[in-house]
Amino acid sequence: MKEYLLGIDLGTSGTKTVLFRSDGTAMAAHTVEYPLYQPQNGWAEQEPSDWWRAVRETVQAVLHKSGVAAADVAGVGISGQMHGLVMLDERGEVLHRSILWCDGRTGEECREITETVGAEKLIAITANPALAGFTAGKILWVRKHLPEVYKACRHILLPKDYIRYCLTGQFATEVSDASGMNLLDVPRRQWSDEILNKLDIDPALLGRMYESVDVTGTVTAEAAALTGGQSVSDACAALDAQILTLTVQVQQKDNEIVQLEQQLDTAAPEEQDAIRAEIESKKAEQAALQTQLDTATSQRAALDDYRSAESTLSTTRTALQNATVLLKARQEAEASLNESTEELRQTLQQTITTLNTQIDKAEAMLTNLNDQRGKLQSMLESLSANPTDPQLADMAVQLLFSGTEAQLGLGEFQISSGRTQLEAGKTQLDAARKEYESAREEALKSANLDQLLNMNTLKQLIAAQNFSMPAGYIDGGEGDSDQYILKVGDAFDNVDELKSMVLCSIDGIGDVRLSDVADIELTDNADDSYAKVGKNRAVLLSIYKSSTASTSSVSNASTAAMKDLMAENDGLHLTTIMDQGDYIKLIVNSVLSNLIEGAVLAIIVLALFLKDIRPTLVVAISMPLSVLFAIVLMYFTGITLNILSLSGLALGVGMLVDNSVVVIENIYRLRGRGIPAPRAAVQGARQVAGAIMSSTLTTVCVFLPMVFTTGMVLELLSDMAWTITFSLLASLIVALTVVPCAGSTVLRKQREIKYPWFDRFLNGYEKLLRFCLKRKAVPLTLAIALLAVSVWRIATMGVVLIPDMGSNQLSITVTVPADTEKEEAFATADAVMDAITGIDGVETVGAMSGGSDSTSNMLMMSGTEGTADNTSFTYYVLLTDEGAGNSKAIQQQIAENTADLNCEVNISASSMDMSALSGSGIEVDIYGRELDDLTTASQQVMELLNSVDGIENVSNGQEAGDEEVHIVINKDKAMRLGLTVAQVYQQIAAKLSTNTTATTLKVGSETYTVTIVDKTDAPNLDDLFQMEFTTTTTDDDGNTVNETHTLAEFASRTNGNAYASIARENGSRMISVTSETAEGYNTTLLSRELEPKLAALTLPDGCTAEIAGETTQVTEMIQQMVKMIALALLFVYFVMVAQFQSLLSPFIVLFTIPLAFTGGMIGLMIGGEQLSVISLMGFLVLMGVVVNNGIVFVDYANQLRIGGLERTDALVATGRTRMRPILMTTLTTVLAMVTMIFSQDAGSEMGRGMAIVIVGGLSYATLMTLFIVPVMYDLFYRKPPVNIDVGEDGMDDLPDDAAEFAAEFAARREAEGQREPKPETPGSEEHRRIKLPEKQKPDENEEGIPQ
Repeated sequence: MKEYLLGIDLGTSGTKTVLFRSDGTAMAAHTVEYPLYQPQNGWAEQEPSDWWRAVRETVQAVLHKSGVAAADVAGVGISGQMHGLVMLDERGEVLHRSILWCDGRTGEECREITETVGAEKLIAITANPALAGFTAGKILWVRKHLPEVYKACRHILLPKDYIRYCLTGQFATEVSDASGMNLLDVPRRQWSDEILNKLDIDPALLGRMYESVDVTGTVTAEAAALTGGQSVSDACAALDAQILTLTVQVQQKDNEIVQLEQQLDTAAPEEQDAIRAEIESKKAEQAALQTQLDTATSQRAALDDYRSAESTLSTTRTALQNATVLLKARQEAEASLNESTEELRQTLQQTITTLNTQIDKAEAMLTNLNDQRGKLQSMLESLSANPTDPQLADMAVQLLFSGTEAQLGLGEFQISSGRTQLEAGKTQLDAARKEYESAREEALKSANLDQLLNMNTLKQLIAAQNFSMPAGYIDGGEGDSDQYILKVGDAFDNVDELKSMVLCSIDGIGDVRLSDVADIELTDNADDSYAKVGKNRAVLLSIYKSSTASTSSVSNASTAAMKDLMAENDGLHLTTIMDQGDYIKLIVNSVLSNLIEGAVLAIIVLALFLKDIRPTLVVAISMPLSVLFAIVLMYFTGITLNILSLSGLALGVGMLVDNSVVVIENIYRLRGRGIPAPRAAVQGARQVAGAIMSSTLTTVCVFLPMVFTTGMVLELLSDMAWTITFSLLASLIVALTVVPCAGSTVLRKQREIKYPWFDRFLNGYEKLLRFCLKRKAVPLTLAIALLAVSVWRIATMGVVLIPDMGSNQLSITVTVPADTEKEEAFATADAVMDAITGIDGVETVGAMSGGSDSTSNMLMMSGTEGTADNTSFTYYVLLTDEGAGNSKAIQQQIAENTADLNCEVNISASSMDMSALSGSGIEVDIYGRELDDLTTASQQVMELLNSVDGIENVSNGQEAGDEEVHIVINKDKAMRLGLTVAQVYQQIAAKLSTNTTATTLKVGSETYTVTIVDKTDAPNLDDLFQMEFTTTTTDDDGNTVNETHTLAEFASRTNGNAYASIARENGSRMISVTSETAEGYNTTLLSRELEPKLAALTLPDGCTAEIAGETTQVTEMIQQMVKMIALALLFVYFVMVAQFQSLLSPFIVLFTIPLAFTGGMIGLMIGGEQLSVISLMGFLVLMGVVVNNGIVFVDYANQLRIGGLERTDALVATGRTRMRPILMTTLTTVLAMVTMIFSQDAGSEMGRGMAIVIVGGLSYATLMTLFIVPVMYDLFYRKPPVNIDVGEDGMDDLPDDAAEFAAEFAARREAEGQREPKPETPGSEEHRRIKLPEKQKPDENEEGIPQ
C-alpha cells in the first residue's frame, strides 16, 4: 500500500528532502548543499544540474535510511526557490546557469517593462511592480545580452519547475510561483497575453499552468532509476548514459580550453585578458562536470555487484524457464509413452500367461504321450515277443508319431504369435520416443529470444560492447610508484567482429551471435545521389571557415592544400566550383584598380591646373602617406579590407587630397607673390588651417550619427564610414605637417607661370557672377526649379536595399516532377549539364542532388540518415572572365537551351554574402489563430498579388506540404477499453520507428554509422488498423484480466494535406505569402500600389495582414538614413558656427546641401540607377563634402570684407581667388569616382550608385556654389563681418589681398569711367589686422635666407 509522501525543498544553499507517512510523521530527512556563483557584484547564479544531483542524492538517502521501497511512495511535493530563470533548448538541455531570485542585474529591464506596459497596468494585471528579482526582467536581460541563448531557448522554467521536468518530463508551473514572474494575469490565473505581446515573449516558451492541488505529472522511468525507484539494470543503464554524456562534455571542455590557449598565444595583448577569463570559466565548468562524472561513476561502481547478481538471477530464471518447458514436454511425452507401453505390457503379460498355460498343457500332454508311448513300446515289445498281425503294428506306430507332431506344431504356432505381438509393442515404443523428441524440439522453439532481442535491446547491446573509455588512474602496486591510466574495453575493429558479437548464451543451445538474429550489410549509397563536375562523376566537398577566420585566408590555404593533394596523388583532379575567396579577390582587385586609377587622375588634374610638377609631387607624396595612415588606423580598430571599407578608401583618395591641394595652392600663391619659401609654407598653411580643419570636421561629422543606427544600416555602412573618417583625419594631419615641409623645400625657386586660358575663364566667370548678383532671381529660380524636379523624382523613384550585382558564378536550381524515377531524373540532370557546358563563357559546372541549400545537401551526401532528394538538383557554374562580363546573356542562353526539357530551371547570379540583401520581392505576413482561416486568408492575398502587374511566382509556402493521414481517436471508446490517446500515440510511434542508430564503427581511417533496421513487422496503412493493443482490466471477481483490442475498434481515418511549416510571431500563428519582382519593376513602387488594395481586402475574422520583407527593410533603412542626415546637418552647422563666429553665415553654406541633393538626383536619373542604401550613403557623404567649398568661399570673403573691400567686389574677388582650389578639389574627387562609374568589373555595381551621386552632386553643387553662394551671401549678409580680435596671429607680413583687389578694381572702374564704391570699413591696418609686406632686406635672398 502506498502510504508515504516525499517533500523536496529546493533552497538557495542546498536541497532538503523529507519522507513522511501519510499521517504526517517524518520518517527520514537528508540535505545536500551546492555552490552559489557570483560572476559580478550583485549577480547570483546556480547550476540546475547541481539541484538535480542534490534531489537524486537526497531521495536515495531518505529511502535508504527509512527502508521504504520507492514503489510505496504515493506522491512528491516540491517547494523552495521562486522567481529564478532556467532556459532549456529543444532537447531539454540547460542553456545557461539559472539566474536566481536574489540577482540584481535587471534594473534597466525592469524600467523597460514599466515603460512598455505602464506602471498602473502592470500592477493591475500582475499585482506586482517590475522588480529586479522577478523573472520577466531576467528574460529580457538574456534576450539583450545573450541573444544566442535566447534564440536557442524553447522552454522557460522556474527552479522548482526544472526539478518537476527532471522527474516527470512535463513543462509545468504552479499559479503561486507564476505570480512572481511579472507575466501572470493574477485575477484570471493565466498567462497575460497583453504583457507577453508587449514584451514580445512567445507564450509557447512558458509551461502549462496548474493549481497547487493539481497533479502535474508522473515520475518517469529514467528519473525513478536515478532516484532509487527502478531496477538495478535500468539504473545502471541510465548511469552509463549519464557517464558517457558527462565524459564527452568533459572532453569537449578540454578541447575548448586547448583551443583558447592556442588563441592566447597568438592573440593581441588587449584580447588576452578576455581569453584568460574565458579559459578560467571553461575550467570551472569542466571541474563542475568532472565532479558530476565522479559522482555518477561512484554510483555506477556501487551498482556493479548488484547488477552482476541480477544478471546471474536473470540467467538462472531464463534457464529455469527453459528447463520448466523442457520438463513439461518430457513429462507429457513420458506420460503418453507410459500409457501406450502399459497397454502393450498387459497384452504381453496375457500372452505370456496363455503361453505358459499352453506350455504346461503341452508338457502334460507330452508326459501323457510319453506314458502312452511307453505303453505302446511295451506293447510293441510284447508283440515282438508274441507276434501279431504286422498291419496292426504299423498302424499303432503311425498313430503314436502323428499325435506327437500335431501337438508340437500347435506349440510352435502359439510361440510365433507371441513374438509378433512383442515386435508390435516395440514399434509402439519407438513411436512414443519420436513423439517425445518432437515435443522437446517444439518446447525449445517456444523458448526463443524474440521478446528479449528487440530493436532497442540490440541498440543498447551493440553500443555497450562497442565501448572503450579510460576508467581513471590506478597505482602501479608494490615497488611501482607510477600511476597509469586504466582504459577499459576496445571498440570493434571491423564488420566481421560486429557480426560475431555474442548476444547471449543458452544451455543446450550455445552462443547466440548477432549474425544469428540479424543480417549485417555494409551499404554504399554513392549511387543514391547525383554528383558531377562537368560530365565526370565527382565527390563534392564543402569547406567552411570558423567564425573568427578570414575568408581569404581559408580560401588560400584550401587552394594550396588541394594543389599539394593533386601533386601527391596521380589521377586526382580537384576543381573549385564555388569559392567566396575568389569573389572577394575579384571585388578587392576591382576596388584597388579604381583607387589607383583615381589617384593617377587626381595627380594629372593637379599638374594641368598648376602647370608645375613641383607642387604636384608634393600632393602626390601626401596621397600614399594618408592612405597608409588610414590603413594603420583600420588595423588597430579591427576593420578588415572588404568591399565596403575599400570603397570608402577609394572615395577617400579623391577627398584626402583636398586638404593638401588647398594648402599647397595657397603656399604656391603666396610664393608667387614674393613671400620666401619657408615663410610662405608656414603662413600659407596657417592662413587656411581653420578652413580645412572646419571642412574636414564637417565631413567627419556626417558619419558621427552612425553610432545611433542599428541593424543592416550599421552593418553595411560602418566600415565605409570609419574608413572615410580615418582617411580624412590622416589627410588633415599630412596637409598641415608634411605638405608645408615639402613645399618649403621644392618651392625654393620660383618661376613665373602664365595661365592665359584660365585667366580668360576667370574673366568670363566674373562677368557672369556680377550678372547673377544683379539679377538674383535668375539663378535662384533655376536652382529651385531643378530642386523641385528632384523632389518629385525621388517621390516616384523606386528604392532598393542593394543594387543587383554581377558575378563570375551562377547558381541554378533544376526541379523535375515529383513522380520521376531516379534514372529518368539523372538523365534529365545530365541533359541540363550538357546544355550548360556547351555555352561559351562557361568554365566549370558542378551539380549535385538536392535544392539550393548547399549546407543541407552536403550533410545529406556525407552519409547522414535520410534519403537523397533526386527531384531537385543544384548547379554551380563558374564563368570565365569574359563570361562574367556577359552574365545576363549567358543566363538567357541557359534558359533557352533547357526550355525543351521536362524540368523547371531557376537561374540566379551568386553574389555570395551580399545576395541576401538584394531585392527579394514583396512579402505579406498574415497573422491569426486558426490555421484554416490563415490558409483562406493567404489564398486571398495570393489572388491579390497575382492581379498586380510586375509580381510573379506568388507562394504561401504550403505547396510542399506532405499528404497527411489523420487517425481520429474516439476518446470515449478508447477510455472504456482502458486506453488514452497518448498511449495509442506512443505505441503507434514505436511501431513506426523501424530504424535507429546504435553506434559508430571505426575501421582504419574510415568511420561507419551502425544503423539497426527492424524489418520484422513494418506496418503500412492497410494493416495499421489491425494493430493490437493489450489492456489490463478487472473482472467482476476482482481478478486482473488482459484484453486485446485492435485500433479499428476505437479509431477512424481521414486524409488531407499537412502544413509545410507553421510560423509564430509575438504569440500568433503566421503564414507568409512571398513573391518575386519581375524584371523592370521595383519592389518599393509595387508595395505602394499594393498597400491600399491590401487594406481594402476582407480577410476572415481574427486575421490581419501587413506588408513585410524587402519593403519593411527599405522603410527601416530610409528612416535611419533620414535620422542620420538630420543629425549630420546639425553637427555640420555647429562646426561652421564655431568657424565663422556667426549664427547666420553657416546658413549661406548650408544652402549648398539641397544643391548637392539636386545634382545627385540628376545624376541618378541620367545614369538610370535606383536609390539604394549605398547611394543614400553617397548623399550623406555629399553633405559633408559640398559644404567644404562653401566654407572656404565664405571664410575668404569675410577676410576681404574685414580688409575693407566692398561686398560685391569681395564676392567677385573670392570667386576669382578660390576658383582654382575649388575646381581642383572637386575634380580630384569626381575623377576618383568616375572610375567606379565606368568600371565593368564584377561587383562594381555595389559602389556605382554612390559614385554617381557623388559625381553628380559634387559637380552640380560646385558649379552652383560659385554662383548661388555669392547670391545668398549678398542677400543675407549685408552687414560687415565683425572682426574678432583673438590676439596676434603672426601673419602681419602677408600681402594685403583686400587692398590689392581694391586697387585692381579701382583701376578698372577708372578706365571704364565708373564711380568708385564706398568702402564698407576704414582701411586702417589696425582694423584689418593684416599688414602690407615689408621691403626685402638687402642681405636676404628671395627665399628669405640670409646671404
